[in-house]
Amino acid sequence: MSVWRKVLVGGICVGLFSSASALAKGKNKKSANTQHMSEKKSPANATQVAQVPTKATHKDLVYLAVSKRELKAELRTLPELGQESKVLQAFPIAIGKQEGDKEKSGDQKTPEGIYFAGQHLDTSRLSQIEYGTRAIPLDFPNLLDRQFGVTGSGIWLHGAGDNKRMESAQVTRGCVVFKNEDLLKLLPWLHPYQGIVSIAEEMPVLNQATEMKQVEAMTQKWLQAWANKQIDPYADTYAPTFHMDGRNLAQFKSYKKGLFSRYTKMVVKMDSIRTLTHPKYAVTIMNQHFSGNGNFVSDGRKILYWQKLGEQWKIVGELFDPRKFEPVQYAFINTVALKK
Repeated sequence: MSVWRKVLVGGICVGLFSSASALAKGKNKKSANTQHMSEKKSPANATQVAQVPTKATHKDLVYLAVSKRELKAELRTLPELGQESKVLQAFPIAIGKQEGDKEKSGDQKTPEGIYFAGQHLDTSRLSQIEYGTRAIPLDFPNLLDRQFGVTGSGIWLHGAGDNKRMESAQVTRGCVVFKNEDLLKLLPWLHPYQGIVSIAEEMPVLNQATEMKQVEAMTQKWLQAWANKQIDPYADTYAPTFHMDGRNLAQFKSYKKGLFSRYTKMVVKMDSIRTLTHPKYAVTIMNQHFSGNGNFVSDGRKILYWQKLGEQWKIVGELFDPRKFEPVQYAFINTVALKK
């Protein structure tokens, strides 16, 4: 239905995910792509990942903030606007061999932006000197990367294999590397198609309060205009360069105007609205319930990509997927386990 599904399900990443899945099952003895080579047989005593206990006392959306300069990743809660984000744990990392933001395939730079986790991979058949036993692929290049002309693929969060590699700091072809035991700790927190990873040069530039409030206000303006079928205020929240499903902004506006006229009874509800900001762009995520005339229902997640054009934030990308965002449920013992 959407670009998001094409990105995560039917496009670039599914090729990566499918190849890696086959690799994990032993059906494909070649690597998922040219970056991930040198297989070996899975060790009999591969580490198992503990499950989150069923008696949860906390429920939060979470994300992973990655600082390339500090060589640190923080697992943080992602609460509603106005509430404090809490650091659950910090981890040392290693990054790409070359400095700067990724621009093209093969430049060995770690990309900067806001990404979503894909299906976890069993990398035990890859070189254990480089990868460890598990990996979390990211949806790179995402919708905006492609708009910016960035190329490449196969950006993962994965184990170091040999933890001594972490000492060199810049050792990968673009992936973000963790100590093997730390990567395993992250798996229950960054669920497939749920985990959010925000990568920047330094931590303080992420989720700045003023920017989050501005984007949240624009999100509410967009939502109210949609719910009230006000086509001009609704279209005004989109950038002049916006395009979706083969339609430019003028065509998109005409299409939406027709839908507004067709639906005599329209219900638009959103929950779990969260905003993340980054020096390159901002992202709003939410769970959507839409009903038109009672016979068309659309439930799932909505993702809005924003850029600041002059003094105003405008939507430059929009994705929908039937998988809703779900908070991580955990008990205090889980946060203690993270720190061991």
